[in-house]
Amino acid sequence: MKYRTVCFIIYLILLAACSKKEVDSRQAVLAEVGGEVITVGELLDMMPDEEIEDGSSNQKTAASEIEALKHGLLDQLINQKMLLQEARRLNIALTESEFKNQKDLLQNGMDETTFFELLAEQNISRTAWEKATRENLITEKLLDQFTREEDGDALSLSEETVRAYYEKNPKEWHVDEQLKLRQIVVDSEEKARSLRTQIVNGADFSDTAKIHSMQTHTEDGEGLGYVTLAEVPVEFEPLFKLDIGSVSEVIKTPFGYHLVLIEDKRGEQILPYEEIREKLYQQLLDRKREHVFSKWIEKLRLRTEVRINEELLKSVS
Repeated sequence: MKYRTVCFIIYLILLAACSKKEVDSRQAVLAEVGGEVITVGELLDMMPDEEIEDGSSNQKTAASEIEALKHGLLDQLINQKMLLQEARRLNIALTESEFKNQKDLLQNGMDETTFFELLAEQNISRTAWEKATRENLITEKLLDQFTREEDGDALSLSEETVRAYYEKNPKEWHVDEQLKLRQIVVDSEEKARSLRTQIVNGADFSDTAKIHSMQTHTEDGEGLGYVTLAEVPVEFEPLFKLDIGSVSEVIKTPFGYHLVLIEDKRGEQILPYEEIREKLYQQLLDRKREHVFSKWIEKLRLRTEVRINEELLKSVS
């Protein structure tokens, strides 16, 4: 299981569970983990609503896929229980300040009343949401503590390791021709044409964007950075035929009417190390965290008593 994936799973499991109706058969004990039970209902809450499609009409294949899915989901539930038990054993607690910070982050500027009304529309109660959020944060604190080097320091990578990976895998950094773009987006073709005339006659593109664009979020106008042909909408494809410094004709998309400035061009290339170093460092660090987490969760499972009712698991559908 990937590093931190279990945190997200815990969060979704608990939120999903609160929207299901309680039925006696759902309370049957499917597994015991360190003295705590996992019920049939908990597993059902994780199962997708749609059945696995079997385009080949191979019922044996479909059945094996369902069995694999059930075992995988149960394994996630078992890991969830173990992690929360371990956090309690180590007295890892959550402060109200930490909870409030996460709550504010998830609300994303939305007022509290509106936020919980939206949750209620999804059959998620405030109590269930707060419980899930608290347990998710506690688990993250536990993972932060245990995904570390053997000496206890936070995981890190040497510059030599990162550069060596870059040099051994040049195909990963190959990119097609790129354009560096800046755009103005307005709500009418007439306004877009008027602004284009002003720019062609000498008005500064960035200043015009700051004043008029509906989607400007940067101090110097809406920069899109370097993009390849595969990364732009089909309406932008003709831009690759323009020269540096050119301003496009008015381009209509579902988002509005665009004027696009060609700031720079790059030919097909291998991205320089300095440009991708941070992204590569984080990518390799995540892999290292996943490896350390995987080893740690295996040790945790070895010392946790886990019992699974295999016959009952087979009957779950």
